[in-house]
Amino acid sequence: MNKKDNGSAVKGTHMRIRIRSGAEASISIIDVLGNSSESSATRVLLHDLGPYGMQFQTHLRFPVSNDYAIRAIITLGDWQFSVIGNVKWRRVEENQYVYGCEFIPDRRLSLAIIHALGEKLREMSPRQLRIHALYRRMSEQIKEVGHHLDMKR
Repeated sequence: MNKKDNGSAVKGTHMRIRIRSGAEASISIIDVLGNSSESSATRVLLHDLGPYGMQFQTHLRFPVSNDYAIRAIITLGDWQFSVIGNVKWRRVEENQYVYGCEFIPDRRLSLAIIHALGEKLREMSPRQLRIHALYRRMSEQIKEVGHHLDMKR
């Protein structure tokens, strides 16, 4: 993936799935400068989701900074996730703001997101067997890397 591509939730080579069916999430600020403080939640449109980050759109203008953390409650099919992360980039698109958010690392949560995304991919493209096989192989590689990291502790 091109490092200049703002289409990535987290700039780099992480896998992600573009959500075509207008999935929504709820976002709130939960920490500012290390002080716990939860704001009221606002609904946002989820553009894409991966095990390490997401891209979302809203009318609100969040700063791009590690000085605060957001919580996103994401519903994806039968799955619901509560993830915490930081806004890494922002761009204007059609009088709204689009953001890239990187999740605070959590191996178990990442694996659950991978599983839920596999289910969503099969639902969105039931006849695309090659895509499902590729996603499954990529998911297995991520799981194996996590397993090796756990073994080195």
